[in-house]
Amino acid sequence: MTALTDAIKKVATGPHLSKDLNLEEAQAAMTEILSGEADPVQAAIFFIALRIKRETDAENLGIYQALQACTRQHEVNVDQLLLMADPFNGYNRHCPIHAFLPAVLAAADLPTLSQGVKEMGPKFGVTHSQVLSLAGINVDLTTIQARDNINASDVAWAYLDQAQASPALFTLQDLRTRMIKRPSLATLEKMIMPIKASGKTHLHIGFVHKAYPAVLAWIANAAGFDSAMIVRGIEGGILPTLREPANCFQSYTGQAESCELDPSDFGLAQTTRGVLPMDNETVTAVETLELGMKALDGQSGAAFDSLVYGGAIGLWHCGLQASKQQAAAHVRHVIQSGRAKAFFQNVIS
Repeated sequence: MTALTDAIKKVATGPHLSKDLNLEEAQAAMTEILSGEADPVQAAIFFIALRIKRETDAENLGIYQALQACTRQHEVNVDQLLLMADPFNGYNRHCPIHAFLPAVLAAADLPTLSQGVKEMGPKFGVTHSQVLSLAGINVDLTTIQARDNINASDVAWAYLDQAQASPALFTLQDLRTRMIKRPSLATLEKMIMPIKASGKTHLHIGFVHKAYPAVLAWIANAAGFDSAMIVRGIEGGILPTLREPANCFQSYTGQAESCELDPSDFGLAQTTRGVLPMDNETVTAVETLELGMKALDGQSGAAFDSLVYGGAIGLWHCGLQASKQQAAAHVRHVIQSGRAKAFFQNVIS
């Protein structure tokens, strides 16, 4: 018997007989999968059975701890660091303008790290990696190189690919695609902390289902984040709709506290939910790059407002600006002055 087979016997015995795993059992099963020695069929059964049964906090944390254990962590010498957790499987209805947000936040004095992959099933949407690569940015930085970028005062941001940060997890991509349905990994991988601040490390993460804020807040606290901004975002991302209030959450102690985000409080007035493709209904990295660069040039529109909104949420949540209005005004200045574009271009090779 192995840890994985023992776990399957507990979680995959039907709606009435399945039992929950404790933290140690979940961590041991996930560690076995990450070792590369597990039978892929058994690994898939494990993830699907957990999803059908519904993962407990202990199971989620055990899996998370296994993921973090296979991820080497480095520290950056900054007072505050924001880890931006957009969906790794990308976007297919809205342009992921958030790919430009780390540079905007860095220019606004909040060092920021975004994580992801080039592509991820089953959605295979447009990702940060695809957009940044088109812009000429190296999306294959090692964790040490990403750390050094964040430590550099004229950069202060980085994109880090899962292939570099957590290679053992990255090797499960094919298995996850063949499983079709998203396992708990799709949520937990966004919370891995390959880089932490010498001061405070914050999480900015999105959710779709109502049950998730409490789960995300609890895991973020257990994982060592000093706070979490949990957003009911477009396509599960970190940016709420631009046209109406969204019920979001903040956490500083592991408890999810309701926090309404209203675009009008940030001086925004849009009729669209997010940044839609202009020419047709297909989202592309090429058009996202074009719209993002225009936004960094200060051109008004949904893309510019998205960067203002996302940046202001981050600054306000982390306490760098006293009010939502002041945070939005500061981000507008950072973009319109050209500072945000300079920070973005400083990493182009």
